[in-house]
Amino acid sequence: MVIETREWSEKPQLEKLSDEPSNMMQPLAVEYEPKQATEIDWNMIGFYAYLSITAMLLLVCFWRLFALLKYAKGFKQIDGLKLISKTEGFTNCSFFNYVFIDDQLNESELQVLLRHERVHVQQFHSIDKMLLMLFKVLFWFNPVIYLFDKAVEQNHEYEADEITSSGCGSETYANLLLKLAVAKSDMPLIHNFVKSPIKDRIKMLFNSKSKNMKKLTYLLALPVVFGLVWLFAVEVVYAQSETKKDVFTPDALQNKATKYHELPLPNVKQTDSYFTSKEYLELKEISELAIGKTLNGILNEDYKSKSTIGFDNGKLFKSQGITYILPKMYLGQQALNLLKTGDELKIVVASTGFTRGEKFVYLNPKQVFSGDKLIYQMPKPKVYPFLYEANSVRFSDGLISSITPSGAKKIFNVISNGYSFKLIVDESQTALAYLNNFKKGDSIRLRFVHEVKTGAKSYLVKDWISISKNVKTFGVQNKKLFYKFYKEDGHQKMAGLKTDTSKKAVVPKIMSFTKLNVDKRNNISKMEDAVIKIKSDVLSAEKVEWDTNKNILTAKEATLTAFDGTKMVASLVVFNLNKGNFKAYSENGNFRVDNLDMINYDKTKTPKVEYRADSVKFNKSKSIIYMFGNAKVAYDDVNLSGSKIIYDAGRGLFQATNAIIYHHSKNVKADSIYYDVRTSKAKLFGADLDR
Repeated sequence: MVIETREWSEKPQLEKLSDEPSNMMQPLAVEYEPKQATEIDWNMIGFYAYLSITAMLLLVCFWRLFALLKYAKGFKQIDGLKLISKTEGFTNCSFFNYVFIDDQLNESELQVLLRHERVHVQQFHSIDKMLLMLFKVLFWFNPVIYLFDKAVEQNHEYEADEITSSGCGSETYANLLLKLAVAKSDMPLIHNFVKSPIKDRIKMLFNSKSKNMKKLTYLLALPVVFGLVWLFAVEVVYAQSETKKDVFTPDALQNKATKYHELPLPNVKQTDSYFTSKEYLELKEISELAIGKTLNGILNEDYKSKSTIGFDNGKLFKSQGITYILPKMYLGQQALNLLKTGDELKIVVASTGFTRGEKFVYLNPKQVFSGDKLIYQMPKPKVYPFLYEANSVRFSDGLISSITPSGAKKIFNVISNGYSFKLIVDESQTALAYLNNFKKGDSIRLRFVHEVKTGAKSYLVKDWISISKNVKTFGVQNKKLFYKFYKEDGHQKMAGLKTDTSKKAVVPKIMSFTKLNVDKRNNISKMEDAVIKIKSDVLSAEKVEWDTNKNILTAKEATLTAFDGTKMVASLVVFNLNKGNFKAYSENGNFRVDNLDMINYDKTKTPKVEYRADSVKFNKSKSIIYMFGNAKVAYDDVNLSGSKIIYDAGRGLFQATNAIIYHHSKNVKADSIYYDVRTSKAKLFGADLDR
């Protein structure tokens, strides 16, 4: 069967009957979509800032290279070096095999300078300079690259000084360095003869080289390097030794310790093809654009929901060419009665959503104005310290205020909704190494049971279940308790529903409601404007009370729609879910229906039916058969044909569209036919009785 799932744009506000926290007795398949807010994307701003600065630095590099090459003309070549005379700017320097010299140098000084620059050319030092310039463009934000650039340049000069001084003498070479020290250059691509610190270069000329044995002392740095690589590249995993392979039986599942990131919550993401369809994507875009906006428009006519759930009934509202739904489930009938078709409204949108089967997005208004008059104001939501899952596990979303180590334990303090929670985690519950990723200020979801109130707004958690930073996973799990409340695949164990399975009790499926109140102490859930599916029948009621201890469901102002489309309206309907029957009462006592068994049909007496069609589909339990296109059914001496036939085997009912029924050599044509194989009676609509 296709089950419709509402897309919620915010968490429903649950109200409680007493001061105790609310307990959600029946799980609902709800996917939450938090309200979107405009935020500054600092990551994107930082990325574009980096690109802008990098582009500017790259342009500066090209400009400097162009300025350098502009002078590389009219050179005189000597022994592979291209000499260019300059009297100002950068002089006594080289770039590849281009050497810029000062005409004031005498012949001996010129020979020393050329010998120095030839070393730079032969060792390809200019390539190093180009690469470092590129690295400084890409990693301009890293101060290490500038230190490295300085060190490489100094090493180049030491190397050239050593080779040059070996031919002319260290003292003569040092005097030349001092003479030319006053010249400076701001061109970073060249090797300037006296750009590096003169004092260090002169000291290096007169230093004796280290002996080979002394150089071996640098090998002592290798253990330090190895230790750093190991520290940053190796992940340390703490594990307990095992003497034998674990064998998990159903009774021992609660002691199973799994890695916390390996167990996601079940059904956290819809896999239905509807969620990739064009219809879904268009409604999703309209829904997202309206969130948090103020819409001005015209109120249109009343609207009846097109979905089978049917709780989006309300009024249509048109703004800027887009039609929305103002649902009764949010505004209430009293607010809708104040609005008339044609009214000009201003709606401040709190959240939006849409339902499969609908072609419009519905609005959850924060405020509704008609002119200057405030028609509707969203009530302020109540704040609870925590909520309940269906298996009575508490959950709360908050921030870690502190984590304190205490021997073989860790003490967590969590702040949530203005309440504080304290829990103690020890090695018997989980490996403390799993908690190393948690730190002060992290947002977490805490699941627990058995809390003790220690103050007006403080609790001591006696038994925690799981701690997670991602709401789509269970996070770190308490191996002692987790599998008492959850199955191995993450589904909840429904210990809270006390039904007598030996009597095949019926479990109703709650499809929708506008308000839920829960009396946890007595296990009673109260709903307003509820739609509930009981087997193949659908119950719609203004008020529903479900006593899960007695498994009695009471509905007021109810409408019960059967499979064949027939409806029963009653002021009060009482369902005994253990026995599978109900009693219905009218307001004035004009009728009373007792013990109508609408559920427990004996499947062993299901008649043998032959059928065929162009296309046949089944529901999940294969109790309902859908036949499309030239469908034909044969049962005893009755033959039924039509363009579409639905057969409910559990109840022995046929529903045929554009149908012809053959019986005792006679046939009757009708727009639709309902046939009960148990009573051999049929209902015909639009029948041609002349045939």
